[in-house]
Amino acid sequence: MITRLRFVKSAIAAFVFARRQLHSQLTCGLTAFALSAGTIAAQTGPVRSVPIREGSQPFAITMAENGSFCFTLSNGGIVARIIPNGSISYRRTPSLSNPAFITQGPDGNIWFGEGSTGKIASVTPQGVITEYQFSFFGVSVGITTGSDGNIWFTDQTDHAVWRFELSTATFTEFPTPTPSSFPGDITTGSDGNMWFTEQAVGKFGRITPDGVITEFTGVNAPSSIAAGPDGNLWISSAFTPEIARVTPTLDITIFSAPATPTIIRPGNSNNLLFTEFSANKIASITTDGVVTESPEFPGSAPVGITAGGGSRVLFLGVGTNRVYETKVPR
Repeated sequence: MITRLRFVKSAIAAFVFARRQLHSQLTCGLTAFALSAGTIAAQTGPVRSVPIREGSQPFAITMAENGSFCFTLSNGGIVARIIPNGSISYRRTPSLSNPAFITQGPDGNIWFGEGSTGKIASVTPQGVITEYQFSFFGVSVGITTGSDGNIWFTDQTDHAVWRFELSTATFTEFPTPTPSSFPGDITTGSDGNMWFTEQAVGKFGRITPDGVITEFTGVNAPSSIAAGPDGNLWISSAFTPEIARVTPTLDITIFSAPATPTIIRPGNSNNLLFTEFSANKIASITTDGVVTESPEFPGSAPVGITAGGGSRVLFLGVGTNRVYETKVPR
């Protein structure tokens, strides 16, 4: 069992920290956003950034309440909140965890997977964290609020998708048909089903609210997944500069990207946003497949990204250990 657990931890590391080679860390602290200037500002609008606690390794970010944003720090079991003036507060999980993807819950809280703890957790606007144990050896990664009002998440140990019913605080497990699939990111589609990636086996999957899973091929090493404003699924490729648009009826269109995409998320309008870890850039893609790339953010190695309202974009630079705010690339 110990050997198996170590293997699973290695697998999640390969997914969550894919292409991650940490650069030197910047000084941390609680401060307002510092304005930057230069070529980036000229092409994307003013760039503001704030340092994150040193060595914390930011990963995923989502919009929260009252203009704030929450993001996960994969090293040390921390979830952080940044408010409009740029100040960051940190909350450590009760268990020693490795927080991964994060989502807004239907209960007004923010929910996230805790990695190798066998738990998921919620954090209130006041910063109170509550953990929920689904397995003693589980590795929770992707997480989403389902069309049924429940929390759905992936488990890389049992190669399964789980449903957590908020009304009864009960878990139900649904194993994937393909063994050793290592399901990763997950989102809720316009069709009312949840969709997830299985990078290790070159598949992506659909799970109904009743737990029926169907797997599909046609996307090269599917990594991150998002529901687009056009009602389609958008999937990034882990190893090639490609993004796939997948309709609920499984029509697949592949679009080229300037660099290998990392994490993809819905944008502010008729577009989606994605990060390019290896290129130190972010980019947007319209629902017609038109890609616009930002100038380089030197050394940033961007990972998580989210729309911020209007034309605002926030993303996390794991290379520089900073939260960046800028405009949609144009």
